[in-house]
Amino acid sequence: MDSSTAGPAAAGPSRFGRFMGGFLKSPFGGMSGRVMLVTYQGRVSGLTRELPVNCEPYEDGYLIRVGLPESKTWWRNFRSPWPIRLIRGRRAIDGTAVAVLGSTGRGQHIAADYFAAHHGAARRAGLPGLHKGEVPTPEALQAAAATMVFIVVTP
Repeated sequence: MDSSTAGPAAAGPSRFGRFMGGFLKSPFGGMSGRVMLVTYQGRVSGLTRELPVNCEPYEDGYLIRVGLPESKTWWRNFRSPWPIRLIRGRRAIDGTAVAVLGSTGRGQHIAADYFAAHHGAARRAGLPGLHKGEVPTPEALQAAAATMVFIVVTP
């Protein structure tokens, strides 16, 4: 996927998205912490899309938690494995991404790992004791993860 051949976007990125995209592609983008630029080609439209996301190392690849997935559609391109590029600074990582619903067994495993690393998210999801080493019941974890969507990227 060559981002220089990107076609026009139907809706176009927001002003903030354009700013972050430029920043993340710049030499200074490497200082962006967990924020990376995701580039992918839409399955239906064929258009190249870019958006900034929080992305973190996970297992042998990367993990993106889709915020408010019910109000977003971009992640649906990854319902089955699909090419993706992660960009930060002058580093681009090509890989394959797949969406994992929190309501699935794999999704609940990922959610447990995510909550263990992000105690604030665990508290907001109704799992306040994780930061003290408490293990949530399977029912509590299932309820907390039910509406979550993760994108798992394998380089």
